[in-house]
Formats: sequence, C-alpha cells, structure tokens
Amino acid sequence: MKWHEVSISTKEENEEQFSIFLNTISKGVSIEHSVDILKAKTDNFDEKFRLDPKDYPDSDIRILVYFDETYDIDEQLAEIKAFIDEAVLVHKEEIEINSSMIDEMDWENEWKKYFHNFKVGRNFFIVPSWEYADVDIADSDKVIKIDPGMAFGTGDHATTSLCLTFLEDVIKPEDKVIDVGTGSGILSIGAYLLGARDIKATDIDELSLQVSKENFALNDCEENITVMPADLLKDETDQYDVIVANILAHIIDDMIDDAYNLLNNNGRFIASGIITEKRDDIINHMKQAGFSITDVLEEEGWVAILAEKVA
Repeated sequence: MKWHEVSISTKEENEEQFSIFLNTISKGVSIEHSVDILKAKTDNFDEKFRLDPKDYPDSDIRILVYFDETYDIDEQLAEIKAFIDEAVLVHKEEIEINSSMIDEMDWENEWKKYFHNFKVGRNFFIVPSWEYADVDIADSDKVIKIDPGMAFGTGDHATTSLCLTFLEDVIKPEDKVIDVGTGSGILSIGAYLLGARDIKATDIDELSLQVSKENFALNDCEENITVMPADLLKDETDQYDVIVANILAHIIDDMIDDAYNLLNNNGRFIASGIITEKRDDIINHMKQAGFSITDVLEEEGWVAILAEKVA
C-alpha cells in the first residue's frame, strides 16, 4: 500500500490544536521537534539520544500526517487549510504544507533514522528491535524491545515516560491492568515487565492493534496480554486494578467517569497526554467523579496524573 504524507511546518505552540484535529481525519500523526527544542527540554540530551540534525526540522516543529492511497488527498488538504483558516493559531502566515506519496516500507524505515535506544523512567531501557543485538544491558534494566511501525508510542515522548514512571510506582503482580489506546503496546509491555500477568490492551485503530501484537511477541509477553478493538472504556464490563491511558486531554476527560466505575476499590487511574493548561480541569473532573489525586508529574509541558479510587 502507498500512503499520502502531508508535512505541516509550524510553531510549537500550535501542536496541541493540530494533534486533536488531525487525529480525527487521518490514519496517523507524527510530531517532529527541532533538535534545539529537544535539547532545551531534555536533561542530559546528548547522553540519551544519538540524533542526526538533518532528520529533524531546522526550527519549531514538523507534523507528519498520513492518509492511505484510497483518500482524495486534495479534499484532505482543503480540510486542513480550512482548519488553519478557522482555528486560533500563532503565526499562521508561516505555516507551510507539503504533500507526497510514499511506500509503506519507506514510512516504516523512517523510524530507523532517528529512533535509538535510551533510558526512561527509573529502570526501563527502550531498545528498537534493530539495535537490540548491539546494546549493553545492565542487570537492573527492564528492557522493552520496540518496533513502532506505523503506531504511536516509542517511549521518548514525555507523556509515555511519565506513564512508565507511574507504572513503576503502582504495579503489583496480582493487578489486573487495562491499557486504553495502546498504540505500539509499550505501556502494556512495561506493566508485564513489572510483574503484571493479567493485561488487556485496546485501541480503536486496527493498525495499532496489529503493531502492538507484533511488539508483544517481540517481548515474549503475548500470552499474558489480551488485545482487542475498543472505543475507550465505553463497552468495557470487567473490573480493573489499574487503568492507564496516554491519549489527549479531551479524550481523557470523556473516560474519567467510566474509569472510576470500572476500577476496584483502591484501584489506580494513570492518565497522561494532558497539556499543562488542561491539568486543573482534568483534576477537578477526577475529584468530582470520586477519585483522590495521588500524584501529578509534569515534563516538557505535559502532565500525567495518578488518581486512586478510594474505598
């Protein structure tokens, strides 16, 4: 299959609005920050990443959005331009849009240009499948082998690393866990490495489910993770000890009440993908639903919240 790749160059301040909109009309969205932005936001950047600046935007951010070859790309471009005209965005006059047709294999190989092994959380070590044979692994490392393919979730985004940190704090071997919007499956794998053996990974996107299954097999945990399509928690009937969701603030907001109802007493809800401006709104909704806020972590303008269903 071939894919339409649309590249949108814009200011970092426009990232959240574009992400929300583009995820409603496309098959996949990827955000690339300039190396200068990444360095400014990441401690010990040069120790954690080995990047070629040529693979990144010269400045600000580049948003890559994908449509399969069956889409009328002119209609999609018109919809994107209409959004730009109507939305409140900074420096609209500087936004640049380009489109091209790429092969699926070319898309997948793009990861190999800039995705390299790195440490995250306290003990997690994220290793792309193509580098696994060449890395030095310490006894304390909890290694997540990952091949993100065309699904979201490499672990290097602040929202994912914050979720992994909270998982390290709360997961117990007896926990029943659901990973909502699993993407590449990285959080489910993290829960498995922390001892959980009753895990469900869900996503509304079939491609993400396919990629997650491949990554579960890569990490030898497929027998302990149930993979199934689902729209958030709307049709869920099981009870859980841990619900984790790394999505976007407005989607987290939609699932707060369902999360409370589906958690066992003293169960924990880990929610991330929340920009700092939305933090208080999400916390207030959680409290109204009955949650007690246990901890809040912030990194690079993103927030993760750990909430508990108090008995």
